[in-house]
Formats: sequence, structure tokens, C-alpha cells
Amino acid sequence: MPRRTTSRLLRLALAALALLAATAAAADAAASGDDDAAAASSGDSQTAQAANNADAAKQRGAPNKVPLANPLLDENSVVLITGAAGFLGSELALALRRTYSVRQLLLVDDLGIVSENESSYVPPPPDKAGKPTRPIYEKFTEQELGAFEIKRQRAFRIFHELTAPSYLEPEEEGTEGWGEVGGVGGRSGGAESVRFYRADMRPSIPEFFDFGEVPLLEGIFQSHPDITHVVHLADVPKSEQNQAIPRRKDSVKAGRFEGLLEEFRLVLERAAEDGNGNVRVPQLVYASTHDVYDQIPAAERNAKATRDRPNPPPFREDKPITTPSSLHGTAKLIDEVLASAYHSTHGIYSVGLRFFPVYGPWGSPGTEVFDLAERVAALSEGGVAEGGNAAYEHDVKDYVYIDDAVDAILSAMQYRPPGEEPPPVVFNVGTGKGTTLSELREAMASHFPKLGRATRTDNPAHTDRVATQSIADPSRSAALLGFQAQVPLSEGVARTLAWHRDRSLPYGRDASAPESLARASTDRAISASLDAAKGEECSPLDRECARGAPVFPCASECRRPEKCTPSAWDEVAARSAKVTEGCETVLYTILLDEHAEQIPSAVATATGEASYVGVGLPDDSANEAQAQCNIAFVSESSPLVKRLRAEGEEYPDEGSEGNGNGNGNGEPLLRHGFWTILPVKTSDPPLWTHAFDGTHSLEYLPKLSPGRFFAPSVKYAAYSCPFIVVEDLPALLKMVEEGPPLMDGSTALFLAEARPSNRAVTWQRPVRNDSVQQGAYNMVRAALRRDVLGGGLEPSLDSSFVVHLLREEDARLFRCDAYGEAAQWGARGDGKALEFIVSLHDLWSQAVSHWSGQPAWWSAEGGSNGGAGNAEVDGSVEGDDAKEEAAEGEEGDERRRLTDASGEMERTGKWMGILSSAETQLFTHLIPPEGLGITHLEDRDYSR
Repeated sequence: MPRRTTSRLLRLALAALALLAATAAAADAAASGDDDAAAASSGDSQTAQAANNADAAKQRGAPNKVPLANPLLDENSVVLITGAAGFLGSELALALRRTYSVRQLLLVDDLGIVSENESSYVPPPPDKAGKPTRPIYEKFTEQELGAFEIKRQRAFRIFHELTAPSYLEPEEEGTEGWGEVGGVGGRSGGAESVRFYRADMRPSIPEFFDFGEVPLLEGIFQSHPDITHVVHLADVPKSEQNQAIPRRKDSVKAGRFEGLLEEFRLVLERAAEDGNGNVRVPQLVYASTHDVYDQIPAAERNAKATRDRPNPPPFREDKPITTPSSLHGTAKLIDEVLASAYHSTHGIYSVGLRFFPVYGPWGSPGTEVFDLAERVAALSEGGVAEGGNAAYEHDVKDYVYIDDAVDAILSAMQYRPPGEEPPPVVFNVGTGKGTTLSELREAMASHFPKLGRATRTDNPAHTDRVATQSIADPSRSAALLGFQAQVPLSEGVARTLAWHRDRSLPYGRDASAPESLARASTDRAISASLDAAKGEECSPLDRECARGAPVFPCASECRRPEKCTPSAWDEVAARSAKVTEGCETVLYTILLDEHAEQIPSAVATATGEASYVGVGLPDDSANEAQAQCNIAFVSESSPLVKRLRAEGEEYPDEGSEGNGNGNGNGEPLLRHGFWTILPVKTSDPPLWTHAFDGTHSLEYLPKLSPGRFFAPSVKYAAYSCPFIVVEDLPALLKMVEEGPPLMDGSTALFLAEARPSNRAVTWQRPVRNDSVQQGAYNMVRAALRRDVLGGGLEPSLDSSFVVHLLREEDARLFRCDAYGEAAQWGARGDGKALEFIVSLHDLWSQAVSHWSGQPAWWSAEGGSNGGAGNAEVDGSVEGDDAKEEAAEGEEGDERRRLTDASGEMERTGKWMGILSSAETQLFTHLIPPEGLGITHLEDRDYSR
């Protein structure tokens, strides 16, 4: 098992042992008079030189004693992480809270959205005509937006897990206890605990030496003088790692690490001015790379040529570095030189970590192991493996599993040699064992029957390239940090593949598709093989073990049968599916308030406030056939259910009588107005324990994930809040059935824009993560130049009435995206999550169309819809004219709002794309609230 899962007390003990080992090593070296050993015990030859430089600096008037913060991690630690949405940064943030319960995390990342010609702080300005600029996918490649998306998912995972109720102490009565989180926020015991800054941390030039980073880094250090640790993991995108000094065209920013070191210098100045030890310099850890070493040809292994090299593999930190193996390695070596220089001139202590290739769940696209795992997973599903390069297959590298890499960082954060002004030091982070990419591929393929050696797709480029080797010598890390890699390659590969497999099938297979026995057998064999190699089986309620993969209730259409949580909905869903047999459309509502005495819509209909009810038959609430297509899920403990049973408000459900819609078991059904009541057990706590524990996501499960609740005959499922009365449902269903006007496609989701006076649909629970969720969405909205909906205090969509298309697999996957997003936040309502997923699908649908050379007709680029550009849907606007007309009268901040004064738009609404793998394009259809034809009973105080 990874050391990260060990107890906090053991970690503290390991840190203390590391300090003792450092002291003993230095003492032994001094006693033996071995100068080289003494240098190796506290740093390399560069470090020894830095110490000499430090003595010279002192003679020039530099301070003799630097006030340092406590390096040990505990509940009082305040940690700043740059590159927090990266592979290492996101896992480190989670580990710090899980293992040490640190008081505060300050997270910085630009999410990868920084264009060549503009700062990441400000959206691009309008053109000279005052019209909005192009959508973001016209400025970025698929790889760049893909990198942003995985960073966005990592950041959201941090928010989901670190602000989940299980990480929050109970609130005291009468207190809110919530803070913002750097635009995104959370709390722990009433105190702010997580802040996320989406910004480019590079300092500006030429103001750099005058101001440092203003306002970001300097603002962070000034507003958080109690920072105890800084971990610098921010790095340039892989596309820019072909530069020794990474830079962007026409950019006014550069020098991430130098900017950070300048802030440390300013902290030193403040400490000197204070003079009382109140201001202390944090512990600094930064990421370097194994590319600083000269990777030699593998053919030289054990040869005399290898032995004659100054630093042959396995590479040691205390031996000379000749030529870095890449320009990225050169850039990192420059960082190491800067660290040494700032120690020589200012006495700033730092720990550098030379990471050998890190792999594992949530890895980075474009890296060898990530791409290889994706290709193997694609082949296991019958896909086509793309990419790969035979020239690199025999490179020998030291692959490190992510848990081990994080353990190394945690140890380095607590390592400080004895002495008042310790010298900087660097450590290898590796296993000491080499593996080729070919061997990795074979290890992965062994878990998938019938793949064997057929997983390689050779790239003929560079076939004459000589294979290299890069292996770490981990002895210094073991001696001084107490770090040794714990996860063997076989186990790490299995965990990585399991995550990639979950990623490729996050919501299981299509339950409606015929599944062969061979496919089912293969799935079981793969799962068994991976579980055996992982050496563990995750509990459905274990968030850490699940690695951010949501585990859904068994009643959800998103669940995977082998990994789901039972709930009170299981029995109800089975009965509801039987009751609705024969219905083509179902109208349903949810009222789980245990104090509910009536369903508002049923009472309103009974008093004549609406003339049309049900699913197609006006004024026919007494018809049993119609009633069985109108389902209300109501708390079994409510006064309403008890009264209906006592008063005999039941009718038989015999299957062979009446309309033939019955479930055939003769069990009576309750009726309340035009609703058929299906009681739900809400008073049994074990039935409401689930992977999203602490949230109320189970309450609205049927609303966003209705697929398993209704019979296969049901094509459309229309959800209506209890306080909504549908005036003419057949007319709305006809609008859904007609689909988009300009192409073959289907409406998968149908709903309305929020009314100006609309209060958001919420569930009667205390506010938990509402502010965190809103901050996170606004952060993404700003990063994407406002090319997504939202940004207001309330969602721009009205989710009180929603129609789902049930018979399309891509529609199911879309609903699962929406339900998973809503469930993991733990917010009061689902409206913002639904709004976000609708926008994200639309953005990617438009982007894919643009990159394929076929602009989406529903976008401003395509010129025929109000989605992104608010052009009309009647086909009269096309091409560039659509862009111009769409931009007129729009403010940059509002160009993704849905309001449109066009009468045609009021009639037809707007279309937003849904990512579809099938030939039929699916859409979300948004209509103005006036066209919905529903009555809101909001003036009555009904529970929802």
C-alpha cells in the first residue's frame, strides 16, 4: 500500500527520523574529515559552492540569521501550491488535507488558458466596431482546450472532496462559517480553508524588479503572512517545453520561479524590519526534472563508455551535470541555479526534487504512460490505437507512481538540515529501477484478453534514433528524506489502467443495448485481473480510493452494476417501471418532505386553476390509465400518504383489467388528484447513505437521472416541480418531438430560461457549497472568456420543468454528466450544475464542429441560432453576417445570456449542442418562459 495511506502520527515520526538522519550524517562526515561526504549529506557540489557564496554574502552585509517557519506539517500549517490543478499539485492538495489536516491551502493555477497575445486576467477586448471577439475555440487548439478540461476537472475534484461535508466540522447554530475560495471557497470549522486563484503567476516585465508579482504573489504573501510552506509545481505546457527560457510571443510576462524567489526576498525584508520573529520565511520546495541529467544511450549500459562519464546512470545528485537531455531540462537546471544564487545572496533555503517520469490516475495527456494507457483502453473496447512511436519503445526510464511522488513532496516539505542557515539541496524522486515503454505496454496488455502484442501503432519518424536510459539513484532520498518508493510497477500500472477504464466507461454500458455473453465475460475478467494486481478493492463510499470517480446509486441509470450504492429508490424504481408500462410519456414529480400534507399542483388542479393536466388527455384526471402515467414520488412518512391510505384513495393495479398498464401484482395504487402516488421510505437512514453522503443528491435522483424509473415504452419523461401546473403538455411534447429546425437531430433536454422574478429551485437544506460552486463556475467562465452561461447569483435556466429524451444513449450520458456534477457539489439546488453542463457540452460541440471544418449552424459562427451569438433560428442569417448581427447591442459580459427580443426567438427558442458520438446530433432546447405554458404556484409556501 502507498505510504500516503499511513497515519498522521507515523508521518510525524518519519519526519523526525529524517531530521535525525540528516544531523547524524553531517556529524559523521565532519568527524571523518571527508569533505565530499559532508557536502553529500546536506547537498551536492553546487550546494557546497552555494554555502561558500553565502559566507561571502554575509561579509558583504547580508543577514546572519534567517527566521524560518516550522517545517513540520500539522493542523497549523498554511501551504501555498503553485500549479495546483496540475497532476502533482492536485494530488498534493488532497493529500495535505487527508494526512495532516492543514489549516489552509492556497492554490494557484492558470488552468492552462493563457493565449499568446493577452494576459489571463482580462477577457479579449471587443474589436474596433465594438463587437464581441471570436469564441475561444477559434483561438486554441483541441490539445490546448483538452489540457484545460482535465485541469478544470482536477480543480473541481479538489473542491468536491475538500469542501465535502465529511471534511467540514458541524456548524454552530446561528453561524454561517463560510468564506470565499479565491473566487472559490470553503470552510473548516468556520474558518476559511481553501483558496483557489486562477491567474498567471508570472511577473510582469519591466515592472518585475520594482513590484514583484502584483497583485497575485505579493498580495498572497501580504494577506497570508502565516504561510509555512510553499511548493512550486507550476510548469509550462508541454507544447512550450522546447524552449530553454519558456516564453510566449508578445507576452509581457516571464520567470515563474524567479518571481517566487523575489517574493521570498521581500518576506526576508519584512522579517528584518519586524525584528521580533513574527515574520518567518516559509519552507520552499520546487519541482525539477530528471531531464537535467545527460541521458546516455542504452547501448552503453555496463560499458566502459558509461563508466567514464561523470555521472552515469543511476544518476546521483552529488555528481556533476554535463549536458541536460532536453531544453526543458535546461530550464529546470536554470531554476536550480537560481535557487542556489538566491541562497548565496539572500540566504533563502530551498529543496529541489528531480522527478523521474510520474504516472498514475489523473495523469497529463501527452505524457507517455497516459497516452499508452488511453491506447490500450481504446483497443480493449474495439477502438483504434493512434499514436505511439517505435523509436522510443526501448528507452529505459525510472517510472514513479503518483502516490510515491506525493510522499516525496510531503517528506521534502518537512526536511531541513541542522544549522541556522541551511544550504539548498536537491533530491532524486525515483525508484532506482528502469523499465522500457515496450515492457510497460506488455504489462498493460496482459490485463486485457486477446490484446497481446497488438497494441502498438508505430510511427516511422525517428526510427534511427538511439534508445536512452534514465534511472535514479535513490540513496540520498532514502537516507535524508526517509523516502523510498512503495508502489511496484505492476500495482501502479493496474491502478492507472483501472482509472483509464473508468474514464472510458464512467457510467457503465448502455443497458438497452444487447450485450453478448462474451462481452460480459471479458469485462469480468478485466476487472478481476486489475483488482488482483491493485491489491485492494475500493469501498463505494471511499472517495480517496475511488480517485474522484463518482459511485452512483444503484437506481441511477449512471451506475455500474459492480460498483453502486443501494438506496430507498431501488424498490421504488422497480415498481415505477412496472406501473408505467405502456406509457409513451410520463409526467412525474418528487415530494420527499415528511411533513407534506398535499401536492400543490394536485390541489390547484382540483380547484380549477388549470384546465389541462396529465400526459395528453385534457380534463381526464379520473382516468386510471392516465393517472398511471403521472407519477409522484412522495415520502411514505408524510401526512399525505397516511391520509390517502386512511381515506381509501386507492385504485387497483391488476394489469389484466382497465388499460393494461398495471404491474400485475394487484397491489393498490394511491391517487391524489391526477397523480399516482408511489411512497418512498425516507425514515430509514441506511437507505440514504451513499457515495455523495452529506449531500441531498439522492432526493433529486429521478429528476436528473430518470432512465431506470420508467418502463422501456416511455420515450419522454417530463419532470415537474410540485408547485408547477402544466397547462398544455401535449403542445410542449409536440415541440420536443419536432426537434431542431435546420438539420436532422433530436431534442434530448427541453427546458426554459429562468423568469426575471424566478427564485431558483432549491431543496430544503442548509447552504453548504453554494458559494464554492458559484465561485468555481465563475472561475471557469472567466477562463473561457465568458463563452459559457451563468455568472449571476441565480442560474439562467429554470429547472422546475424539464423534459428528457430517454431512448438515446448519448442523452443518457449527458444526463449522467449533469447528475454527477450536481451530486458532487452538495449545493442546495441543481440549477447551476445543469446550466454548467449544458454550456460545457455546447462549447465542445461547437468546437468539434469548428475544428472539423463544418461550423455549427446553431452557433454564431454557423450563423443560425441564438446559442452563442443570439442569431435567429429561421435560417435568414448565415456566415459572417450572423456574427455581425449576433454581436449588435451585446455587452461582452452578457453575450451568453439567453434573453432575446426577437419574436421569432420567443416562439422557437434556442438550441445548444450536446456531445454526440452517433450520427444524430442531440440538443438542449431552451425556450423563453412565456412559451412554456405553465402556472407557478410560488405564492404558496409549499415544500419542494
